[in-house]
Amino acid sequence: MSTLNTQYECDGCGACCRSKLVDIYEIDILRNPRIAEQMIPLREPGFDGEIGYLNCVSNGGCVFLRDDNRCGIYTTRPSVCVLYEAGSDDCQQCRLDAGISRLEPMSLTKA
Repeated sequence: MSTLNTQYECDGCGACCRSKLVDIYEIDILRNPRIAEQMIPLREPGFDGEIGYLNCVSNGGCVFLRDDNRCGIYTTRPSVCVLYEAGSDDCQQCRLDAGISRLEPMSLTKA
């Protein structure tokens, strides 16, 4: 479980990119129109203005996930991905579900 004083750094395991439904909002499409080509649109606007989603659960993961487990649209990735926290309870559960050990906190040394 992450705490306020514990910091984690993503190690690029890709577990979250293979096991989530990623909510897509209008701002995401404005940043990267390719997202609209890949998302599954909602018939009715969703919660908080969601207009669609990327299904990262099927077909081995997010369509934008590269072979090296890095995001192919990192600088313009969806807002939900930007806000996703390495080491969060959800991150740790995705790792465990994928058979990957828990992410360890970063070592913080005093200067």
